[in-house]
Amino acid sequence: MKKLITVIIIGILIGMMGYVYAIQDTFEIEFKTFNNKKDEKFDLYILLPEDYIKFAMNEANLNLEYDGANTIKKNTIPGITVKKENVQNEIYQENGIQYIQIRLDKENEIYSFDLLEKYPKMDIKFRIKNLQKDYIVHIDNFEIVKGRCEIEYDYAKDTIKQPDRKVMPSGIIALIIILIAILIVAGIARIKGRK
Repeated sequence: MKKLITVIIIGILIGMMGYVYAIQDTFEIEFKTFNNKKDEKFDLYILLPEDYIKFAMNEANLNLEYDGANTIKKNTIPGITVKKENVQNEIYQENGIQYIQIRLDKENEIYSFDLLEKYPKMDIKFRIKNLQKDYIVHIDNFEIVKGRCEIEYDYAKDTIKQPDRKVMPSGIIALIIILIAILIVAGIARIKGRK
């Protein structure tokens, strides 16, 4: 009986915690670099605007005061999963908007970060920084496909793009559907012919 009560209590607690996190639907940003012929070392930062951080706090029903980088360093905010030591004290500013800089770690040649799906703007930016360059990447017109926003950065040219997508022309798709329908009808006719 005690085990059953313990399981029920744990289930309720997990359910309550799950409520806070369940509202946090995210999509993933994947950032890949290419054409770095000299294999120059650089740091890649994601720049989160103040609005995004306040939005994440609001979505998680957190009653916190915004305090720049300390907001993320001193608090756990669902929807902003980062290593606290990667949050930079330096604030980046552009057009009167403050951005918190978070250094991203590379894993399997890809930098990735999860963003809240419900956030209405794409005003998140990236910053590539080393002794040779300090380049800001704007992604406001990029598409999210199947829960992922892929970014390819040409290091030598300082250009970004989304990967080319192979899309079948609608005529070929229609032709394939017609061929499948013909094969099904032929299969049915052949089965009826045997009877």
